[in-house]
Amino acid sequence: MKYLKKYGIKDEQIFELKERYNENIINFLIQNKMFIIEKLDYLKKENYIIYPIIYNNIKIFLETMPSLMEKIEIMGKHGFSKKQIQVVLMNEKFYSKIENN
Repeated sequence: MKYLKKYGIKDEQIFELKERYNENIINFLIQNKMFIIEKLDYLKKENYIIYPIIYNNIKIFLETMPSLMEKIEIMGKHGFSKKQIQVVLMNEKFYSKIENN
């Protein structure tokens, strides 16, 4: 999971992720590096803060890129500010309520 450092995630934060999530999730993050990097690159390009998202809402990193993009687009169409979208991305409960049509 050292690739997370490129996104401003420190060693101690990587350790926290390993403590927080079960072995299957951690193995998914390790084995599907390119799948995760695609989302990380997109979120970084859009100026979202990565660590709070990955720490609080791992679900984003388990779904497809088109689904993530569509949910962010839906929030934008509903008038969510960048800051509000960040909050939703950091909260699995809120994020799960965003419906892809």
